[in-house]
Amino acid sequence: MGIALFMTVGTGGGTKESARSLAHGILSAIIHYNPDQIVFFGSDDSKETVSSLKEQCREEKKKELADHEFIGITDVDDFNECFGKMQRKIEEYEDHEIIIDYTSGTKTMTMSAAICSMLYHKKLNLISGKRGENGAVIPGTENQREQNLYSIYDKLQFDKVKDLFNSYRFNEARLTLNEIVILEDRGTYGKMIDAYDRWDKFNHNAAFEILKDVKDGRVSENKAFLGKLVHNKDLKFYIVDLINNATRRIEDGKYDDAVARLYRTIELIAQARLMDMKLIEEGRFKDYMVFAIRLDMLKEKLGDEAVNKYRDGQEEKDMEKGVIKVGLSGSYALLYDLNDELGLKFNGDRRLQNLLQSRNRSILAHGLAPVEKNAAEELFGIVVEYARIVSSDKLSEMAAFPKL
Repeated sequence: MGIALFMTVGTGGGTKESARSLAHGILSAIIHYNPDQIVFFGSDDSKETVSSLKEQCREEKKKELADHEFIGITDVDDFNECFGKMQRKIEEYEDHEIIIDYTSGTKTMTMSAAICSMLYHKKLNLISGKRGENGAVIPGTENQREQNLYSIYDKLQFDKVKDLFNSYRFNEARLTLNEIVILEDRGTYGKMIDAYDRWDKFNHNAAFEILKDVKDGRVSENKAFLGKLVHNKDLKFYIVDLINNATRRIEDGKYDDAVARLYRTIELIAQARLMDMKLIEEGRFKDYMVFAIRLDMLKEKLGDEAVNKYRDGQEEKDMEKGVIKVGLSGSYALLYDLNDELGLKFNGDRRLQNLLQSRNRSILAHGLAPVEKNAAEELFGIVVEYARIVSSDKLSEMAAFPKL
């Protein structure tokens, strides 16, 4: 990869002596970096400085100036022109290592050069040295001072990564992280983004595999929660995870998505209770017979009449396996028949049952109506009440995504 030196060029104050002094300083940078290509940016008046530079190169180095081109700037105080011409040249020299020298030129030219350095992660050079009475660097005292402006850009980008992560916009956070040049613990943050992105999509196994090796105190409780969810398959952990996921959807203004999760949560709460009662055989929920009710246990607890009541409309293949399937309403009806606290609470809870209809009317279920914010938030509060009957608030804290 060759080196391209971009240089803003001023006039040196208008006198021949000042222009020669400025040209000598520019030459010192060229000698220092020994570029394959030089690109000058300046006005027509700046060409005098470049001419002096060529002359001094022949005098001091006994050779011609390296390959170079001069990009004329019509209005040296127009940011759009200055920045635009530098930007286009940076794109043209993408196969070179670009170093930008912003020692001379108008304030707008040097500002444009500095901004290009920051945005495109290019080295920025300033020629300094002992200054004479007119403020110009005395020839022979020049030295090069590299500025690292893109460290500021990296900090701004990292702040953006944190904001995106905290807003659950993981794909954007990942892309922004990749734009950062220098970042300590880049690998850790990359793993966190990938893990929580998968977790947010209920890919718990993949999330745990990524997160378990992350050494960061902010994720320790999350790792413990995910480990228990993945290895124990305790439905209480799924309930808490669904509620926290619904929280994130509400924060993001995705109320239809939130209500869909809350509907599944209220159903899962009943199924968890039925599993505790051994009416759902533990382990069977892993295959296609999701949360199927065992007929033998139903008969044992409620007798033949209940079996006949709940077997109506069931598929023959399930009956042959000794199970039946019930949905949300059926699960709570069964809990009511069992005189369980959850069944009794649901049976008289018209407010909850009405709110559940907002899910059925949602475009994500059976209707076309959007879910309003107040309906999602009210349903959320009720579902949390039900969840507390079967799980603790501590679990919810363990499953809360961290903030960077």
